[in-house]
Amino acid sequence: CTARSAKLVTGMNANPKVTIGLDGHVDDAQANDNDPTLSARWVSAVRQALITAGIAPSRISSGDFGIRAPLCRTVGENCLSLNRRVEVLASLR
Repeated sequence: CTARSAKLVTGMNANPKVTIGLDGHVDDAQANDNDPTLSARWVSAVRQALITAGIAPSRISSGDFGIRAPLCRTVGENCLSLNRRVEVLASLR
């Protein structure tokens, strides 16, 4: 469990009505590696870490955006690294 996911677990444990959505994203270079499941695997790994830390699976939904929602569209490693991510969206149920 990373420091970021540990903070997420702490916050979710303190707020039992919060649910989250995990959305996976990759950059153009990764998408061209013919691995359509990469962002889905990232989301699955984060989801499993949260479940292992005690968060109920029913509180976690997931999505896979692949390259469809980039944060940055310029050329360069800094831009590409912004597009490699798992976003966490919290809501109250």
